[in-house]
Amino acid sequence: MSFDIPGLFAAGVLTFLSPCVLPLVPIYLGLLGGASVSDVRAGGARGRLVATAGAFAAGLASVFVALGLGASAAGALLAAHREALLRIAGLVVVVFGLGFLGVLRLPGLDRERRPWLARAAPGGSLLAAFAFGGAFALGWTPCIGPVLGSVLTYTASSGASPARGALYLGTYAAGLVAPLLAAAAFAPRALRLLDRVKPHLRKIELATGALLVAVGALLASDRLMLLMPSAGGGAALAAAAPPASAPGSAGAGGAATCDASAPAPCDLPALGAPGAPVPAASGPALVELVSRTCPVCRGMEPVVAEAERGCPGAHVKRRLVEEPEGAALARRHAVRGVPTFLVLDATGKELRRLVGAQPVDALTDALQLATGRLCDARPLTAREPPRGG
Repeated sequence: MSFDIPGLFAAGVLTFLSPCVLPLVPIYLGLLGGASVSDVRAGGARGRLVATAGAFAAGLASVFVALGLGASAAGALLAAHREALLRIAGLVVVVFGLGFLGVLRLPGLDRERRPWLARAAPGGSLLAAFAFGGAFALGWTPCIGPVLGSVLTYTASSGASPARGALYLGTYAAGLVAPLLAAAAFAPRALRLLDRVKPHLRKIELATGALLVAVGALLASDRLMLLMPSAGGGAALAAAAPPASAPGSAGAGGAATCDASAPAPCDLPALGAPGAPVPAASGPALVELVSRTCPVCRGMEPVVAEAERGCPGAHVKRRLVEEPEGAALARRHAVRGVPTFLVLDATGKELRRLVGAQPVDALTDALQLATGRLCDARPLTAREPPRGG
């Protein structure tokens, strides 16, 4: 699994352990359970407390997921300005991190604002606890706001789909509420443990600030994929043609095409359990299988665009292997690394494949083979000898 999901969960846990949240946990539990703090510490109202804590978590998560959907939509609208967005986003995250470290003072962000929290005192009611969680999520504190803002900024600038954006913010919410649910279920013991953590809150705050600065710097330089294992690539994939027995592995003339001189493709991310079947082919096509965390895929974007400009009316179909259709295609054609370009006929049979970074000429030839169109008045090459063996 790439860095983003466990990293976002860890960010939620660090937020829970921040000076704005951890010291108030006994008070929040008392409000949720409709009991005094002393009763909570003594283990009273445990059943009601667990139920209302779950409702609080659901309310908070629902707001965060909605924010994730909104951040993804905003990112999609700004996709044409991705480079500028990354730099601005990285700078914002670095500023938040420096605020945590105490290097910068941001008066406007050092004030707590929770305009709806006092109106949603739960007192043991599930519905009120849900509203309390939503009001908590919509507020601002100097500890939660910058981390949440950084997560939203990352989501918008990473080009995540709406589903992915919802997953990102849902994961952050899970990291924030998981310790609270554990504290509700094991209140006396958990609160004693949290009391031991309180003397170390400043260390946690400094660690959070250092993490934000590091992530912001990587985001601004478009190098966040360095934290993602799937972006490393592997030399073993340099000749990632499928085995001869793989479905659709034979190219035109009986051989698949790879460019051994190209940079090694990225490792194929884990595809998970089989999902949707491969959709029926709608006609011949050149399909590019890519991953969000693959720097080679990102580097191929301008090359693909140039090849498309040279072939008016012809387009490369991009499919993410993290999504059902792309994952199904990767399984069907035994793809081992990304980017992989598949030339498919009208029935979905593979005619040729290109693996890794490719020159414009190779993509132009592949587009010609897939569509039958002449590109830049070049001769149509239905066959060509394999590249790199």
